[in-house]
Amino acid sequence: MIDSSTTAEDFIADAEYHNPWWSGTGGLEKLRFVSEWKERSDLHRLLDSLETAHDDGVGSLVHAMYGQTGIGKSTMLRQLVAALVDDDAVSYAPGDRERSLVGSVAPRQILYIPLEESLYHLEPPEVAFNRLQSVVDYFDSHVAPRRGTKFVILDDIGALSFGEDDGPDRLQELVDDRTYLFITGIVSPQVDVNTDSWKDTVDQVSGSFPMLPTKFIDAVKQGHVVDFDDEHARKLAETLEHHQVEGLIHRARKEELSSRNIAGMVDALSTLFFDELDTVDHDTLHEAARAYLRRGGSFHSVEGDTVRNDLVKSHFLLYLYKELARYHSVQRPENLHRLGSLAASKAGEELKYTTLSEQLGVDRRTVDSYLSVLEGGLAVGQSHDFALQRYRRTRLYLRDPRHVVLLSQRREHHGFETYTDAGVLNAEFEHALARTVGFDHAKRLAWSLPGESDQRLSVEYAETGSGTVDYVLHGDGLVLPFVLSYQPFADGTLSTALEFDPTTGAHFDESGEELRELSYEAPYRFVVTDALPREVEQSSSLVVDHSGTKVCYLPYWLFLLLA
Repeated sequence: MIDSSTTAEDFIADAEYHNPWWSGTGGLEKLRFVSEWKERSDLHRLLDSLETAHDDGVGSLVHAMYGQTGIGKSTMLRQLVAALVDDDAVSYAPGDRERSLVGSVAPRQILYIPLEESLYHLEPPEVAFNRLQSVVDYFDSHVAPRRGTKFVILDDIGALSFGEDDGPDRLQELVDDRTYLFITGIVSPQVDVNTDSWKDTVDQVSGSFPMLPTKFIDAVKQGHVVDFDDEHARKLAETLEHHQVEGLIHRARKEELSSRNIAGMVDALSTLFFDELDTVDHDTLHEAARAYLRRGGSFHSVEGDTVRNDLVKSHFLLYLYKELARYHSVQRPENLHRLGSLAASKAGEELKYTTLSEQLGVDRRTVDSYLSVLEGGLAVGQSHDFALQRYRRTRLYLRDPRHVVLLSQRREHHGFETYTDAGVLNAEFEHALARTVGFDHAKRLAWSLPGESDQRLSVEYAETGSGTVDYVLHGDGLVLPFVLSYQPFADGTLSTALEFDPTTGAHFDESGEELRELSYEAPYRFVVTDALPREVEQSSSLVVDHSGTKVCYLPYWLFLLLA
């Protein structure tokens, strides 16, 4: 009989394998490899947060992230290690930004454990945690210096099989007064550290942050949708990096929008378009946006379109069937798949809940639970009516446009099977992708809206006599309506924008029974377009006044940059 039992020593040996920097004798190829990849904005936000905490003398903290399988969580954590570790081991300064913490951490201060890869999930939960405790104890007593911050990184805590009621609270036993703990999971509840017990355990709780598909501006800066062999494209990426960090994009979103100064936001975007970017930049970004619609926000180093498609699709289906369904105890995970396919085929179209119930063969409450699982898992987003007049309807959007291609029928997405333009015209499907990406980026933009209510994170829609306002954002009465004008469905978009009435807004309070008393106002109407009107291109402002109603025209790519 084969003895399959494991010991604490087995897991300690495994930890030594995954942390080759402890020995000081090499084994840093993986860190050097990931350091060659252009980083996401998420890594910059994380490093900035750590820099502030370290400078402020924060002794202990916890930082949690969640996102679907294959989204890039592990890659970013390895980049974090590469950024922190002493420059003598790996020289890596993300974005070439000055941070005192970067390149200053002794290798033996860092413990990285990829929990599923290390087979913790094969152990019973209590045994798995005891093995992890043994590894951390070994790190404390035999590896880490006696002074200085310890960085403990636990990748994919779902492998520990904590119950839904326990969450990550058990991990508090691994933290002392000089530990910076980083954890990742697949859904927010799995890594929820915004609790009183965590706040009593560590000096700082950084919260639980979603990790989404790579957004457009990062895809440009990483060279995924522009050609870095072109010097102009490289300089454009550097220009966008500046404006995202401290320039006009930062001003528009982080300063003007968050302070309700929409005129200031529009002015910053106009200055960026007319004064900072030239016509070659405009054309480059226009084509980059179209390339992003095709490629999506999941980037892999594998060669070949077929292999890449299979990898992206298998990651997503694995996430639906294994991760989401298992965590939420979904009895029929195939229905999550079916709703994803509906979101692909009916991208942004209005759907009745009764229709969804009939198609899935379940009741309305079960449909709601499925959609809640998908939305919480950042796989599919919902949009509801701004005025609550179409209460039993929804619009579904996948969060990654490549999933729209891979989950739709071939007759719908023909010409988009490849990651490069094959010259096949399919304007209707490109519009569906543009609508999907617009929703995803509007959701990201909503985080900068003023207000405390979580309702500000919703992206809604509104119907007018002339058409649909595709994305309505609102924060404590401030309303930003965006109408998508993208060929071949661009007719009537100006009339739709002008007919939008913000005072029709209706939203329930926290009880879900009474309407909130809000004074809705929309200082501007926005038309997001793939072709600016000539009068706008020839002026020095993106705004046109229509009898007292201000309409701001945003090139589609500029709207994506704002998010």
